[in-house]
Amino acid sequence: MRMRALRAAAAALLMTVAVAACSENQSPGESGGDGGTTAAVNFGVGVDPAYSPIYLADQENLFDRAGLDVTVTQYQEGTGGLDAILAKQGQITASTESSLLNRATRGDIKGLAVFSQSPSFIKLVARSGITDVAGIKKYGVVPGTVNEYATNKVLDSRGISRDSVEFVNASPAEMPALLQRGDVDGYIMWEPWPSRGVANGGQVLLTSGEIGYVYNLVIGVDGAWYEANKETAKKVVDTIGQACEQLTADPAKAGTVTETAIKVPAAEAQTLLEGVQCQVRDFTDEDIQRYTEIAQFQQDSGIVNQKADAATVMVRGVA
Repeated sequence: MRMRALRAAAAALLMTVAVAACSENQSPGESGGDGGTTAAVNFGVGVDPAYSPIYLADQENLFDRAGLDVTVTQYQEGTGGLDAILAKQGQITASTESSLLNRATRGDIKGLAVFSQSPSFIKLVARSGITDVAGIKKYGVVPGTVNEYATNKVLDSRGISRDSVEFVNASPAEMPALLQRGDVDGYIMWEPWPSRGVANGGQVLLTSGEIGYVYNLVIGVDGAWYEANKETAKKVVDTIGQACEQLTADPAKAGTVTETAIKVPAAEAQTLLEGVQCQVRDFTDEDIQRYTEIAQFQQDSGIVNQKADAATVMVRGVA
């Protein structure tokens, strides 16, 4: 197993020194492409149970068995792997569709397949004493992530203006403590952060499915690297598909590999993943339509200057 855990704030600097030799992006025509030896792949992931199929593929040597040279790198946020691609220090990553679309406006990033989705993995948790969305006046926000998009969906679902509430920017790991101190009244986040908020006295008010949002986790890739290494990229996607099949057949494995990777207790991780569908699949017309809406929201909210073209960013036919 080859896994490195990096703090998001220092990840880019550390990776420049530590993994430049094995993870430098190849452009078309360079050695390491599909026509030569197997390309070295730096695969960036976040630190929550939703990344369990990548954890499993790494820990049980599925990448090696597929003839792949993959190093899995952990980041505090799922956007870390996308930023590594933009910095030419990574080739493949896993992130929400929202984060991928955001970063695709800054560089050549493509989506290859969906590998996880759920209407209940993302939850809105509020601090003690708040029993209704209307009572949340300060929202914890991780700018440019699915959290920001989902926060907007919450407000729209209740007819609440963005101008009438305050947004407090912080990392996912900071949210439970901010909630406990009253620095934020609530946040809508992926697990395990809602459960951590509940442990600090908060309560879940709703899930993303209740506001019409089923999140997708997407396998993303450096676009230029993909053009030179399509066979390798396809093998990575297929390997994640095999990992999902194993987790579907034996859900307890998700807890075990998550505990090893990020120290979340196995039983807790397995519980958090209930209702999550782990399956590698191609993008659908409905996906592209929803992604287009997300991209439009990002532009309308000033998150990006120019929205991403979802139909171009997402490469169909790989899965």
